[in-house]
Amino acid sequence: MRFGIVGAGAIGCLFGASLSRAGHDVTLIHRDLSIVRAIQKNGVSLRETDKTVTRVRVPVRRGPTPLPGTEVLIIAVKAYDTKAVAASYRGIVPFETTVLSLQNGLGNIETLQSELKNELLAGSTTEGAFSLGPGSVLHTGRGLTVIGDPRGTKSETCSRIKIAFEEARFRTKISSNMAGVLWTKAIVNAAINPLSGLTRLSNDALAKSAKIREIGFRVIDEGISVSRAERVILAGDPRKLWRRILLSTSANKSSMLQDIERRKMTEIRQLNGAILSRGKRRGVETPTNGILTKLVLGIEESSNP
Repeated sequence: MRFGIVGAGAIGCLFGASLSRAGHDVTLIHRDLSIVRAIQKNGVSLRETDKTVTRVRVPVRRGPTPLPGTEVLIIAVKAYDTKAVAASYRGIVPFETTVLSLQNGLGNIETLQSELKNELLAGSTTEGAFSLGPGSVLHTGRGLTVIGDPRGTKSETCSRIKIAFEEARFRTKISSNMAGVLWTKAIVNAAINPLSGLTRLSNDALAKSAKIREIGFRVIDEGISVSRAERVILAGDPRKLWRRILLSTSANKSSMLQDIERRKMTEIRQLNGAILSRGKRRGVETPTNGILTKLVLGIEESSNP
């Protein structure tokens, strides 16, 4: 298949290099010219936890850019960039191209739908990826990637993407309840990322701390209450998934911790902030999510005075 991947960060490079290595036609797209040039010069370096390193040459272009002939355009940017990406690709994505959101947080699908009229698929992955620099990724843990039509209908393209992902060695499932999948992942991320970012603890350290688990489960319980008010049927038990993700990506630093260490904007608004705002709209109290949102926003302010 011919893929375009918007966002050459950890997840974009992990999927791009793996799909390319499996024989698929992949083009990475990134807005930062320095990152584009680094990948053009050095390719993508993929390091596994067993210390094996594979260097993959993947075509890369500065975006936004038209990609005629692209069958699937994967959106792998941070959730706070979704609106800008959707607006910049309006009118230049061929109608026959399927757009797949492979992002964290809530609201990405709705934002993409507001700008793009293409077939739109939702995706969620628990693959662990840590950026070591431009085009250099440490694959910190294998997980599960779930994709599906957000309307719950069957998609032939979805089935083809699943085959391609499995050829790239990503365990993949198709779900007819992507709203539940995205909400479950968002609730779990809301109970991992800010706690990791605030404490600077790795995933395995979070899993071993009884005090952290207590706070994390409060975040989860609030998220479950909001999802029920939103009439979303969750895909699995967020508590069990919380522990499973932490243990399967024990060497990983959460994306929010990586962002905080690099003094970058975080996805707190699309995780705990989204649970908080939806809770207010539905009359559901979410005090723990509110506190974590304010603390991480405070760190962002102190990092960028």
